[in-house]
Amino acid sequence: MEDVDECLTANGDCDQTCANTIGSYNCSCVNGYLLNSDLHTCGDVDECATDNGGCNQTCVNNMGSFSCNCGIGYLLNTDGAGCDDVNECDTANGGCDHVCTNSIGSFSCSCGHGYILNMDGFVCDGTACPFYLNVDECATANGGCEQICTNFPSSFNCSCQVGYVLDADNAACNDVNECWSRNGGCLHNCHNTVGSFSCSCLTGYLDNADGFTCDDINECSSQNGGCEDFCTNTAGTYSCSCSDGYALTENAHNCTDVDECTESPHICGDHAVCTNSIGVFECTCDQGYAMNEEGCQDIDECAAEESPCDPNAYCQNTIGFFVCICGDGYMGNGTSCEERETTTAATVTTISPTTETTEAETTRPIILPASTTAESTFQPVEEITTAEDIFHELGTHAATTKGFTLGGIV
Repeated sequence: MEDVDECLTANGDCDQTCANTIGSYNCSCVNGYLLNSDLHTCGDVDECATDNGGCNQTCVNNMGSFSCNCGIGYLLNTDGAGCDDVNECDTANGGCDHVCTNSIGSFSCSCGHGYILNMDGFVCDGTACPFYLNVDECATANGGCEQICTNFPSSFNCSCQVGYVLDADNAACNDVNECWSRNGGCLHNCHNTVGSFSCSCLTGYLDNADGFTCDDINECSSQNGGCEDFCTNTAGTYSCSCSDGYALTENAHNCTDVDECTESPHICGDHAVCTNSIGVFECTCDQGYAMNEEGCQDIDECAAEESPCDPNAYCQNTIGFFVCICGDGYMGNGTSCEERETTTAATVTTISPTTETTEAETTRPIILPASTTAESTFQPVEEITTAEDIFHELGTHAATTKGFTLGGIV
C-alpha cells in the first residue's frame, strides 16, 4: 500500500512545520515556539520567564523571540544583553550650567559658590546675596591643579590632558596606561609612556603607517635574503635552503657540497666505487660488473650474442671474470683455437697491449678481454673458481691439448 503524505493537505493541520513519515506524520515548531498539547498548534515561548532571558536589565518577550533593553542612563552592549553606563557629562557637560557629575545610570548638575541650582536641574542662578567680585583661583598657582585649571564664577575645577586621569584629590593627574586595555590597539608590542603610548612590531615586521598594525617584511626580495641558493619567506622570518647535493653551513645562509661518499660509504653498494663531485656523486662498478637498478651486478660475458671465445671453445662465466677453454681436438688460448695436429702441451696466450705465447708448464696467465653479453651455448666447467683451479684443470687436460682463457673486464 502506498504511503499517504498528510502534509500535502492543509499542511496536515500543523500550525507551522509538517513532517511526513511512513504511515503517519508529525508537527513541529520553529525556534521561539513550543508545540502545544494538541500536537498541532504552536505557542510562543516566553524566554524572559527563564533567567530574565539573559538580559542585564529589561527583557521584552515577542512572538517567537525576545529582546533586551536598558534603562535611561545605560546603553545596550554589543552582546545584545548587557547594559553599559552612559557618561552623560562627556557630551556638552551633560547640559549642566556649571558642574556635571556622572553616576551609575544617571548624572547630576551642581553650581559653584554663590549660585543655586535652578528647578530645571541644569541652570545655575545667582543668589540675592550682596555682590562679590569673582576670584580667579586659577590665577594663583594654577588653582593647585597639576595640569588644567578652569575658572568658573565663584569656583574652579581641575582636569587633565589626554593620556591622564584626575586623581581622587581632584588636583593631581595620573598617567593612563593605554596598554592595559586591548594592548592599546597595537597588533604586536605596546609601550606605555607618560601621558601617551606607542606601538612597535616584532622582528621581521615593519610598522604600518597607521601606527598600530604591522606588515611582514619579505627578506627574500632584497639580495635573496643573503641566501646563497634558495630563500623562502615566511610570516615574520625567512629561511635559506640548498639544492640537492648541498647542505647549509653553520651561518644558515651559505651552501657547501655534501660528500655523499664519505657520509654514506655504502651508498653505491657492493662491487662499486663512489666518486664525489660538486653537488653530485657517481657510482662506478668494478671490473666485470655493470650497473642496474639493483646496483652493480656481475656481467655474464658468455651470454653475449657474439661469444668472446673461439667458436671451437667453451665460455665459462665466473664472478667478475669469464673463462674460454678450447674443446676436445683443439688447442689455443680459448679466444683462438686451432685443430690439434700433435699431442703436445697446451699453450696459453695472455691478451694484453702486447700479446705473447708461453708454455703452460712455465706460466699461468690471466687474460682480460673486453666484456660483452651473450647467451651461453655450452656446459660450465665444474669446480673451477680461481686461477689456480684453471691451471689445475689445464694440467689434467694437457694430454688432450685443451686451451683456455681467463677473462674479465679491462
